[in-house]
Amino acid sequence: MTPGDVTAAASPNHSARRDGLTPALIVIHYTGMASLTEVRARLCDPAAEVSAHWLIAPDGTTEALVPETLRAWHAGAGSWRGAGDINSRSIGIELHNPGDRPFPQPQMQALESLLAAIMARWNIPAQGVIAHSDMAPDRKTDPGARFDWGRLARQGLALAPNGLPDPPGPLAPMLDRIGYPPGDDAARLAAFRLRFCPWNRGAENDLDRRTAAGALAALPAPDSALPVYKVLRADEWAALQAQGETAGAPVDLADGYVHLSSAPQLPETLGKHFAGAQGLQLLACDAAALGPALRWEPSRKNALFPHLYRALRLADLMWHRPLPLGPDGHHLTGDL
Repeated sequence: MTPGDVTAAASPNHSARRDGLTPALIVIHYTGMASLTEVRARLCDPAAEVSAHWLIAPDGTTEALVPETLRAWHAGAGSWRGAGDINSRSIGIELHNPGDRPFPQPQMQALESLLAAIMARWNIPAQGVIAHSDMAPDRKTDPGARFDWGRLARQGLALAPNGLPDPPGPLAPMLDRIGYPPGDDAARLAAFRLRFCPWNRGAENDLDRRTAAGALAALPAPDSALPVYKVLRADEWAALQAQGETAGAPVDLADGYVHLSSAPQLPETLGKHFAGAQGLQLLACDAAALGPALRWEPSRKNALFPHLYRALRLADLMWHRPLPLGPDGHHLTGDL
């Protein structure tokens, strides 16, 4: 059986992916149970309401339980890089291991083959392969300290820190930027260490901060070739036209920078801050041309948003156009 051949579900515990989402993450678990037979029975028991797309035995035998196009019930509550409903955004792989021993060579080899196939099939980058404990640090520890993340990273199958550079600041904001959800500092530190430095002990220290800085350095920067967008009300647009620049809306003045949005972020920005508003103007700017004054920083749901640390100038605009309301009450942005 090859991964692409799987069309029927061995487990009844699945549903359709929500909101048209497709897999952008791969979540690795351990079963935490002694018997493979019991594991398989639980993942296929309707009463248990749990499942995974794939189950890999210690000898490398790989079983498909739910087609990858469907939403398996493996992740539970949690988030990653500000996005929830991880089940709709991910493929779940269960490795049969009680959690107290290394993962055997045949099992790791099977995992490597499976990961490479899934990543190619769904165009998932190395940073999209995460631990269950990464997205739910307050309640999960799998695949645990015995799992060899370095082995995957050396093959481009998981994120590897790019050295141990000087950290830009304390650990917590760096964990936000890597993707860890908000929560208890101790739980987040423990999850981060399980993933990147399981030998480290004690209170947060310089090794933690340097390792996190290295992980951030390995993450690709947001695509600076794409436009970023600003929505202005009629009076704000008139002021920009008259003065040639603007420090933005009251919220921008209060925060000390001009809030911008990428194209995927724009609908939520409109719904949250401009619902039903008339007379809006949509402004597009070349992110690269804004230079170092444009910073991508954690904001809503810890997602990275573009913030402009200077006035927005009329000369920055690539184009602008009105934002009319559609029949359903949502703003019509047109093609972006």
